[in-house]
This record gives sequence, structure tokens and C-alpha cells, in this order.
Amino acid sequence: MSTVSVVIPAYNQGHFLGEAIESVLAQTYPDFEILVVDDGSTDDTAVIAQSYTDPRIRYIYKENGGLSSARNAGLRQAKGEYISYLDSDDCFLPQKLARLVAELEAAPAIGLAAGQALLMDEHGRQLGKKFDRPLPENPVELLLGNPLHVGSVLLRREWQEKAGFFDETLRSYEDWDMWLRLALAGCRMRYVPEPVSLYRFHSAQMTRDGRQMTTATFAVLDKLFNKFVMPDEWQAMRDKAYSWARLRGAAQAYHAGAYAEGQEHLAQAVALSPDLLAENGQPLANAIAAWTNLPKIADPLHYLETVYDNLSPELSILAHRRNQDLSQAAMAAAFRAYNRGDKRQARTAVRRAIRYQPAWLKNRGVLSIFLRTHLSPS
Repeated sequence: MSTVSVVIPAYNQGHFLGEAIESVLAQTYPDFEILVVDDGSTDDTAVIAQSYTDPRIRYIYKENGGLSSARNAGLRQAKGEYISYLDSDDCFLPQKLARLVAELEAAPAIGLAAGQALLMDEHGRQLGKKFDRPLPENPVELLLGNPLHVGSVLLRREWQEKAGFFDETLRSYEDWDMWLRLALAGCRMRYVPEPVSLYRFHSAQMTRDGRQMTTATFAVLDKLFNKFVMPDEWQAMRDKAYSWARLRGAAQAYHAGAYAEGQEHLAQAVALSPDLLAENGQPLANAIAAWTNLPKIADPLHYLETVYDNLSPELSILAHRRNQDLSQAAMAAAFRAYNRGDKRQARTAVRRAIRYQPAWLKNRGVLSIFLRTHLSPS
């Protein structure tokens, strides 16, 4: 019996599948099995999966049923003590299994260990960004959003069996639903602050339907609060959980150019959590600024401008801080670009910051960057 079962659901991504399989075969921890679940693909997925002769690889074909259905088919045949998931367009880093198996073996009370993911593009080039949101100290805060990349998780089989299978009615966020059910069942989780996987961000994610993701967010919360017996502490988080879901819905709507929809989500978020407008709207401004870190946001400053220029009149408290918030975001981008040696991008960002707030020119650090990026070659 292998120690780890790696479940790879695959649907019409044969051009990525080989790289995913190779990343598991390259693990420094060799005691694993790979279950490639072909979810009714019509491309060369079957040919690629069956081209490997390594006995640790098993190919499973099923009629198309969606991501959760494919993962569940793999789980039903998994034999390992630990379970790991790998989407067919993602990859493990070589130490992923060794690092997380060691974490769980050193702490038998821990049921799930999760690391970080590095983002890469469709060509395998790393984008310089991390999926590195840590697990909250209090599990109830998992209600506020999904902090985990599914490919960066290792789970004890016994806890998978306690939580059950992935929900096949969900079209998105089925992994978040799983983490929430595990937490409710009492599974203790540990965050490992180092990269263990590569998350491929490509055109399929760029065009992913934001409304579908928002609908799935509310489906997960509705299911949890309406069908489960929730501890009092979890019930007390209901309004905040839905408020944060509304904020995510607003982020998706603004990205799609659905400004009226974004305004409605923001209004509902504030109605559920009035403290978002405390301190001159600082908590809400912080939440909106965080949207610019979404991988699909190609030009964060332009996106932020779009949001501030399309706020409802009821959020005039934010409109009054438009230039201040935009200038701070631009200056933060300028310093990041300058520190990584990208003078062209630093120059563009510092110009925008000064345009929003000319007073930046009185700041010695800002003036230094302005002069260095304008007087020295790129």
C-alpha cells in the first residue's frame, strides 16, 4: 500500500497533463500512487496518461461529470494513508509530498497540512506571485473565504472519510466546501509557510465566469448554514461571512464591467457589516485594495480607478478618499517595482502617484525614486 494517493482529475487538458504527472514522479518522496481520472475527455488525455509504464500510475476513465465527480472517482479507488489532489494543469514542487508527510507524521493530531503555491502562466513561466494566504488561527474564520490552493494540501485519509466526498452540485469552490466540512468535523489544520506547488494561471481562469464563482460562494454558505448544525461561534459569524462573500462578488462584478451589480454587492456587504465604514471607510478601502492582488487583474491601478469611479452615491465616504487611496496604491506599486529592478514600471507608477497627490514630491524617498527612474537608463 502506498503512503500517499495523488488524485489527478483530467478533462481535455492533455497538453498540461504530462507535466503534472512528471511533477509527481519527480517527488523526493517516492512512496505514492497516482490516480489519473479521465472525466470523459475528447482530446489526447487517455493517450498521454496511458503512455506511462510506471506501476504507480493508474488510469481511470469515467463519463463526464465535472471536477468534483472526477475527484470522487479517484478517492473511491485511493489506497493511501494520505490523500493529495493535483489539478491536471498544475504541478507539485519536488519536495511537496516529503515536506507535508513529515509535517503530519510529526504531529498525529493534525489532519491536514497545507503549503503555499507559486503562480505560473500557461507556458510554465513563474509570475512572481504566491498563493500564500495562511490558515486562520481560529477555524471559524474559514467562513470568510478559501485560503488554500487545492494542490498544496495533504490530508489524512481518515479525515477525508469523516468529511465525505466533494459536493458534485458545486461548479466552483468545492474545495472550500470540503475544508469547511473538515473544520466542522474537528479536523485540525496546519499551515506550512513555504511553496510546495505550482498553480497555473492561464486563459481558462482569465475568462472564468465571475458570476458562476459568486453563485458558488453563496451556495457553499447557504448549504452550511441551512443544512448543518452549526456551533454558536459559527452561527455568530453568519452576517460577516455573507458580507465578505458580497465583497468577493463585488470584486468579480467590477472586473466584468457589471458596475451596477458591483454596487449592489457593496451595499449588501455594508448592510451586513456596518463596521466596514468605520474610521472613514478604512476597512472597506482595505478590502477593495486587496482585490488588486487577484491574479486576473492585469493592471491593478486601472482596476482600482474603475472601482472608485463607479461607486454608488451611498458610498461617498469612499469617493472622498479616492485620490488618497489611489496615490498610496500607486506608490506601493512603484516601490515594489523599483526594488525588483523594474525601473520602467516604477517610473510609470510613481508618475501616477504624483498625479493623484502632488504632495508626494515633498517626500525624499519618493523624490529619490522619481529622479533615479527618470535620469538613469531603464
